[in-house]
Amino acid sequence: MAPRHSSLLLLSGVVCLFLSVDCLVQAAESRPNILLLFPDQWRYDWGGSSLWKVPLHTPNFDSVVESGTAFRRAYVASPLCAPSRGCLAAGKEYDETGVPSNFANDFPVNETTFYQLLRDQAGYHVMTCGKDDLTKKSSPGMNGSYRAQELGFSDWLRSAGKMDVVNSQQPHEPYGVFLESQQVKLNGTMENLWEVHKGEWHGNNADCQWRSYVCNKSSPLPDYAYEDNWIAQNGLTLLGRKPEGKPWFLQVNIAGPHPPFSITSNMSEMVQGRDFPLAVDHSTLTKAQQLVLRQDYAAEIENIDYWIGKYLSWLRDHDEMNTTIVCISSDHGEMLGDHDDWGKSQPWQGSNSVPLVCTGQHFGVKAGSVLDQPVSTMDMAATFLDFAGTQPDKKMTSTSLRGMLEGTAEKNRDFVSSGLGNWRAVMQKIDDETVYKLICCNGTCPGQPKNATHNPKQMFYHDLSRQGDCHSFPPALLPKYCSTPIDYMRFQGVGQKGKTRKQPTVLLYNVAADPFEMTNLARQKPDVVKQMMKLLPPHKCQAANWL
Repeated sequence: MAPRHSSLLLLSGVVCLFLSVDCLVQAAESRPNILLLFPDQWRYDWGGSSLWKVPLHTPNFDSVVESGTAFRRAYVASPLCAPSRGCLAAGKEYDETGVPSNFANDFPVNETTFYQLLRDQAGYHVMTCGKDDLTKKSSPGMNGSYRAQELGFSDWLRSAGKMDVVNSQQPHEPYGVFLESQQVKLNGTMENLWEVHKGEWHGNNADCQWRSYVCNKSSPLPDYAYEDNWIAQNGLTLLGRKPEGKPWFLQVNIAGPHPPFSITSNMSEMVQGRDFPLAVDHSTLTKAQQLVLRQDYAAEIENIDYWIGKYLSWLRDHDEMNTTIVCISSDHGEMLGDHDDWGKSQPWQGSNSVPLVCTGQHFGVKAGSVLDQPVSTMDMAATFLDFAGTQPDKKMTSTSLRGMLEGTAEKNRDFVSSGLGNWRAVMQKIDDETVYKLICCNGTCPGQPKNATHNPKQMFYHDLSRQGDCHSFPPALLPKYCSTPIDYMRFQGVGQKGKTRKQPTVLLYNVAADPFEMTNLARQKPDVVKQMMKLLPPHKCQAANWL
């Protein structure tokens, strides 16, 4: 079914055919330009002090929150770079996109992207810069052009992400090529920036150790050559050369705040002496070590905020603020040591929840609205197509957020899904105090908190037998209440043909009251578990298969 707004715009175009060319031009101008600022690995609760308690200095991000609509519970379809960005591009859930992990394959050539639809159906000039990771396995190529046009872009300045840049002895993508072209004086000696940059992160003398999170000193790169700054400047270059009189879309894929947490000396000065909340349920690093890496993470975010301001200034200076919708989000979060976990790829809040805020009052986006309804970043695809006046591909599952942005709808879907590898999760709001998150893992959940130990006596899920008399009992009680041997075999992890299966781990949290997922409610809320298990994608979690 076509979005209501898209249908109205198409109708206005038909009416215009019987009136004048000027009318058609006015109809085209009613569509917004779209700017998506899409950094890498930005966790939800570090998304501005106006939304959360982390004391960040992000005045530009906060100004977008004030002038637009912010989603405090935005989830990614999959918390890993290539799968998450693939889900957004395809407008599909993780299991439907065809990008199972970072380096399994590039984005499938047979998948339609919303970039293609914006360019080929809506007539947009579609631009991208930085690490879109849609060709992560192959890399974007020496000039960033590998499959760019095929993916739906009209113009581009693509590059690889942080560690992907230096995974070879010689430059193999645009940022590395740029660094190799730069000779600067460091400590009185002329140095090649490519060699300098490799030395930061590789070898026994690398500046960043312990999983590249704790960096002993500031990056030696000058500010103009720091990757986040270079990518952001490339986005402004694209805006400067776009054609006039045509709606445009730009996605700026800044590489930070992804680790290594290597920051320039100027960035370091911004966070020196400042305190930030430490990790929850953590025993790996000292408080001093935690503070250093969290200061560095904050510095990366505050540097991104500087560039948010530069883009907003560009729009104002070029009289395009009132003709543009601006959205800010990320591909996944960062655990930052919570539960002794780092990075992403996991089902916990720090990993699969991200900031999401949009502004565009001229196009009906409500100002000063902060929403707690769970949403999926994958739904930005349908949202952008909706505002552009065109329809998603029939196979896309993305659903427009436009009604929520305009304040005319409380939600755009009943529940939100996320998944990767052996786990799947669903999030559903019940009321203002209750947002349930159910996680189902085939075997042990990756990086699971101490309260989620993989022990059948502490696990709890529903095994509904064909006779209907096997309901919600812990393992010790199953032999007593299950009427057939096969019911008990299913619970013990043995299939009907005697094949051993991994025990499922099923967990339930109320993330509204328990944002760090410290209290597993599955044993206390069996009826909730039963209902939410039905929302899991079919045939993807063994526990769901056994319902």
